Amino acid sequence: MDKAFYYTVDHNQLEEYKKILDLMKIPYFVEVPVALLRNGADQYAIVFPHMSGRLYEMVRKLFRGDGTAFPQ
Repeated sequence: MDKAFYYTVDHNQLEEYKKILDLMKIPYFVEVPVALLRNGADQYAIVFPHMSGRLYEMVRKLFRGDGTAFPQ
């Protein structure tokens, strides 16, 4: 899957977002944090591929804002 954009979420929010995205049938995958880094070690990235504007609007509403572009 190509990586277009992502949102970071706390560990305690991850399962809830996964449930909602699965119900909405939106493709995504989760990148785990690097354990050696203290800053952000409990932050997970929910990564999305390129998608239609309609799907992006649904994701944008769920996360209450625009995603961060994935570095190339």
